[in-house]
Amino acid sequence: MTITLAQALLLGFFCGFAKCCMPYTPGAFMYNTVIFNAVIVGAVMGNMQQAMMIGATIQLIYLGVIAAGGNQPSDPCLAAYIAIPIAIASNLNTNAAIALAVPVALLGVQISNLVYLWNGFFAEKADTKAADGDTSGIFTWGVIIPGIIRWGVFGVLVFLALYFGLGTMKQILNSIPSWLSNGLTAMGACLPAVGFAIIANLIGKKKYIPFFLAGFFLVQYSKIGTMPLLLIGLFLVFLYLTFTKNEYLRSVDEEDDDDEEEEDEPTEELAPSTQMLTNKDLLKAWTKWWVFAEVGHSFERMQAPMFASAMAGPLHKFYPKKEDKPKLIEALKRHMTFFNTEAHWGGGPILGLSLAMEEKKSQSYDAIPGETIVNLKTGLMGPLAGIGDTISWSTLMYLFIGLFLPLAKKGNPLGGIGPIVCLTVICFAIGYFLTKKCYTYGYSFAENMLRSGLVNVIIAGASILGLFMMGGLTSTYVTVATPLKIVTGTYSTSVQSIFDSILPGILPLILVSLLWKMLSKDRNYFKATILTTLVSLALGCLGIIV
Repeated sequence: MTITLAQALLLGFFCGFAKCCMPYTPGAFMYNTVIFNAVIVGAVMGNMQQAMMIGATIQLIYLGVIAAGGNQPSDPCLAAYIAIPIAIASNLNTNAAIALAVPVALLGVQISNLVYLWNGFFAEKADTKAADGDTSGIFTWGVIIPGIIRWGVFGVLVFLALYFGLGTMKQILNSIPSWLSNGLTAMGACLPAVGFAIIANLIGKKKYIPFFLAGFFLVQYSKIGTMPLLLIGLFLVFLYLTFTKNEYLRSVDEEDDDDEEEEDEPTEELAPSTQMLTNKDLLKAWTKWWVFAEVGHSFERMQAPMFASAMAGPLHKFYPKKEDKPKLIEALKRHMTFFNTEAHWGGGPILGLSLAMEEKKSQSYDAIPGETIVNLKTGLMGPLAGIGDTISWSTLMYLFIGLFLPLAKKGNPLGGIGPIVCLTVICFAIGYFLTKKCYTYGYSFAENMLRSGLVNVIIAGASILGLFMMGGLTSTYVTVATPLKIVTGTYSTSVQSIFDSILPGILPLILVSLLWKMLSKDRNYFKATILTTLVSLALGCLGIIV
């Protein structure tokens, strides 16, 4: 089978779009995972079942990959659009596809870094438009042009690799000797352990480790499916939080002393009668932020041009007169300063608060210094990003992937569609809710959200459920074993059967535990991936593991 010109063009087009991370929730899902991209590849290549099965296997390697702070350790998206089509066209097995995906994903990160570096030039160009009060110019130079370049770079790269590089890849992959094929099989069995170790390291605390082990051994001994495992996990979370919630919730009495010190400070809440923005205005501002939050991402300003663009419409409403243009320009410059956060839990509240404070400043210009608005954004973006990365990306995204992964392994496209739809609906609603509440109630809502124990309860519950599910999925998808046998005279027994009699699944558990321990000391995901790849490949080639 060959990859036609039309197929190469379409796959390049869709990869470029996915790399633009637009809209934010489904875009970041495609940017950081394989599984939905496999649906697109399957549709273009005309072989949905094989695309989903290969994609599900590659996805296991990249469980836990998130672009926290804009830094991505590997590029699952590019890997999906190159490795899966080549594997289908060349009739490769999943292990060969994994061997191709790993170096492609590492290359993709370096290309992204070059794009982010280059986008800084366009952010500076957007500054000149802000100085002129040209909000459409900010959007064009800070968002649209960087997005087109980002789209084009990855689109052209995928097209060239698939259309002109397929023949060369076929020759290389078809000439792989049997011993190296054995090594690739072992590598395919071990690499999913990296993904599980990464996500366990991201969401897990030492006191939650028993939940990971519970999920692992429950599946190992009972062989139950994903949905029963989820129901049991929810029940365990309910029991745990019922008896331990006082550890996370802070009573109002404990904070009375701190509150008394702040009672005399001017409040930033707005009375309903002073509010100028309608629900439609808020939804429009939130949606513009949600759609474009990562499109013009650069190392120099991160998300600033997109945030300024989301603020542009309301700012025009706050400063409608021609004589107000200097104030509009000053506001635009404020929001073109460095900004980076998670777009739902961070961007939503900060957008709402910024709108509330800019509105109040427009009504009483000297009441709120511009520096106060900038400092508020700067102070909140880090803590709120930590909450968002933990709940939305480290836990919810991979929880949904885990739930639908069995369908993907069977070649069902719902295995890729289900997670992205669930995550998008939930996160969009959360972001809009937080935007609206923070605009309506001002700083106190965001402050209470950060200081109350409710967020801690949500994070704890999500972490426990996530670890429990990751334990069960580790038992299912990390399949490393040993083919070694002990032979004495007429007696022969396999080493694996001895391990199974001691503790079923002991080798996968040991592998994940070692990687988890390694990552807890040094969160170098690149190092963990390379080390696992090389060691498993060597042991597989020697016939020690399969």
